[in-house]
Amino acid sequence: MRKLMTMGVALLAVFTIFYACKKANTQNEAASTFSTKKDLKALTNASALNSGPFVTAYVEVNSNNFVNPGCYTYGTPAKQLFGISVIFAANINSVNGVPTLSFNPQVQDVLNSGKVAYLQSLGINVLLDVLGNHQNAGWGCFTTYAQADAFAVQCANAVQQYGLDGIDIDDEYSTCTANDGSLVLAAAALRARLGTTKLITMAAFNQANYFNSVYNGQKLGDILDYVFEQTYFSTNYATRLQPYINAGVPKAKLGLGTDLGNSDQTAVANYVKNNGLASVMVYNVANNSQTKLSSVSNSLYSSATAVKPNCIDGNGTTPPANGNTSLLFDGTNEYLNSNSFNLAGTGLTLEGWIRSNAFKSASPYISTIMGIEVSDANVALLRLGDASLANNKLQFVLNTGGTTAKKLNSATTLSANTWYHVAATYDGATMKIYINGVLDASLSATGTISASGTFQISRSYDANRGFNGLFDELRVWKTALTQTQIQNNKCTVATNSTGLEAYWKFNEASGTTAADATGKGHTATLTNMESTDWSTTLPTCQ
Repeated sequence: MRKLMTMGVALLAVFTIFYACKKANTQNEAASTFSTKKDLKALTNASALNSGPFVTAYVEVNSNNFVNPGCYTYGTPAKQLFGISVIFAANINSVNGVPTLSFNPQVQDVLNSGKVAYLQSLGINVLLDVLGNHQNAGWGCFTTYAQADAFAVQCANAVQQYGLDGIDIDDEYSTCTANDGSLVLAAAALRARLGTTKLITMAAFNQANYFNSVYNGQKLGDILDYVFEQTYFSTNYATRLQPYINAGVPKAKLGLGTDLGNSDQTAVANYVKNNGLASVMVYNVANNSQTKLSSVSNSLYSSATAVKPNCIDGNGTTPPANGNTSLLFDGTNEYLNSNSFNLAGTGLTLEGWIRSNAFKSASPYISTIMGIEVSDANVALLRLGDASLANNKLQFVLNTGGTTAKKLNSATTLSANTWYHVAATYDGATMKIYINGVLDASLSATGTISASGTFQISRSYDANRGFNGLFDELRVWKTALTQTQIQNNKCTVATNSTGLEAYWKFNEASGTTAADATGKGHTATLTNMESTDWSTTLPTCQ
């Protein structure tokens, strides 16, 4: 990869990692996990790349924080901008004449930190770029499958050890004698070691010569998942890509690169979108990339790039300050009872983190989050679904006078196995629903709230309306929070905040009650629940 920087052995000391030459087990490494009573299931993010043009980040970790790609979003509600983030770069060093996978201190630090898992928790696939290092070793220099496989074992072991989603092949800065048949051997060996659940990509720089050689009936383009073309200095995009197309690489596997030091982001994104390519590849994502990334997202998704609060240059390892546990419900008879609330007034906020394992598949298709429901004339409730509403849409039910409750439905459909911060507010004039701090729906409403009775979590009206999934950081306010207040306090809030009526952090990790952190005595009692319902699966602070 030709970067606008100087690379060399003298730049940094290199930590060399030797791996045992045993076959790595093919594993479907999970980006995130969640607890259910029956089992723990691994999840992967790779399938999300097939839904349309995605954006790939290369991060030079010698000088930039690998957390930053996770800080950039677009759209309403917010979506992660990047589908793949690449650690640039590990090296192929020659150690006693043997190609050896090596990490400099900055790469090793990223691998040892929680930054890989953090990006994966956001749905971003994390790959390790492996690059030559001005030594007699490189991707283009294997002459036999056995040689290629010995190095593939090292790469597969690294993927397994550090929970990565795959390897990015970068055949540059090597002094060995290259041959056109080497990379197909290397890719075939990698695929055999990694299996089909991991990604194998290539950073390609005028290297179509590697794509015509055949091994076991396959060309390099047949084996790779994606090829990111990276001759950034040329804006003749068709000329850059055509040699790979001529060699049989389908457009659905091709990405077109742009260096953020240049100014062609709009043109690159438009070319990708208009020509059916897979990805816009972006080098080098930093803490100040928002403006140029907006050129990409505006072209691809008709939406500017936003930056999450308190995210840039973070450590990526800090979960929400809500502590060590959340609470798991089975969707049948498990719920929490607090004491009696009187929510009368013209201000209300119900908010918290939710993660559904499954949505209700039978009438009335309702999954209760929290609130009071005595009757249509006495109700303040946040839930998913209704008889005439999709079971994965939020609904805010509130009586502000009369015998009929008002209902506000979200525009957004939620996905299973995904954490969302949700909030419902009423300020005497408008009911609103926020998802991940973004206003999703609103409804004009006036009057005084009529809601007085037992406040319940994962239960309302009857036993058929329980929630199947996880809750964390549930709060009740006798005031309508602003959007800024919701965005700034999703992860934690001062327990003596004005208007905060109840606050269940679910940090107990054991026992049969959930404490009210406000000190106002709204302890919630666990009903029909078990010790295994205390879960260490937590939302990631965003």
